[in-house]
Amino acid sequence: MTTENLGGINRRIHKSSIYSLRELAVSSVLGALSIFLVFAPDVRLPWGMAALDFIAIPWIIAFLLFGLKSGLLTSIIGFLGIFFFSEEAFPLVGATMKFSATIPLIMVPALVLKFTRSKSSGESFAVKKVYVLSMAIAIAVRCLITIFLNYYWAVPFMYNLKPSDVPGAFNFFFWGGSLGSSALTYYILGVSLWNTWQGVVDAVVSWSVLYPTNLYKQFRWR
Repeated sequence: MTTENLGGINRRIHKSSIYSLRELAVSSVLGALSIFLVFAPDVRLPWGMAALDFIAIPWIIAFLLFGLKSGLLTSIIGFLGIFFFSEEAFPLVGATMKFSATIPLIMVPALVLKFTRSKSSGESFAVKKVYVLSMAIAIAVRCLITIFLNYYWAVPFMYNLKPSDVPGAFNFFFWGGSLGSSALTYYILGVSLWNTWQGVVDAVVSWSVLYPTNLYKQFRWR
């Protein structure tokens, strides 16, 4: 078999692969880093939810480096890490909520690039206004998802509550009282504030790691 034939076979294998070897290697390393961060010290709210963690930052970095597929792969690795290694009482809830809250910060920017027909490159997010707009929309979507999941699934599952009882229970811990007839409003505000805070931290730290340092130029999207 000639060198030309071998080259053609290699090109066909590369085209048929979901991930290049480089993408797979870097995404796997970032996924492992995400699992390591599961064990890092964090600050928790009274009902057990982390007030701040850095677990999802490698997920977003993988997306910024290589695109949607790598972001999803690293997120799945991180999800499994939380599920199998977290010391939380309900690791399935923690893993699912972290995954559900972070995926908008990957999917929404990917859709912004697609529908604005921006160049398909991580370089697009080097422009601050593009990144800020994308992440602002993503964080708003994150808030809506977490409001819904906490109300109908996570909090009722963990504390054996009816959804209608969730705002009062949540507000008791978050605001220091049930807040009566305004309970639902304050529940929405409380969940939104926390997820906005965590979303901003995830977005800012991820961007700061790659762009001011020009590290992203070593891993351009292909």
